Amino acid sequence: MKIDIDNESLHIFIDNGEDIDPLSICYWHLDEVEEDASVCIPMLRAVELFYTDKQKLVDLLNLGK
Repeated sequence: MKIDIDNESLHIFIDNGEDIDPLSICYWHLDEVEEDASVCIPMLRAVELFYTDKQKLVDLLNLGK
């Protein structure tokens, strides 16, 4: 699992190598934050879980089911 944070977006994904597209776990664009600031809380929580408990992040997003 990898994280990509730049000045426009936050993307957490699974890198499957050069030949296969990455599997997106979660993605937010700056436009979403500007439209509704309440998305900041889930964004920050996702970053926290990425660094502290990746399995819990997957479980919360129901990706294992």
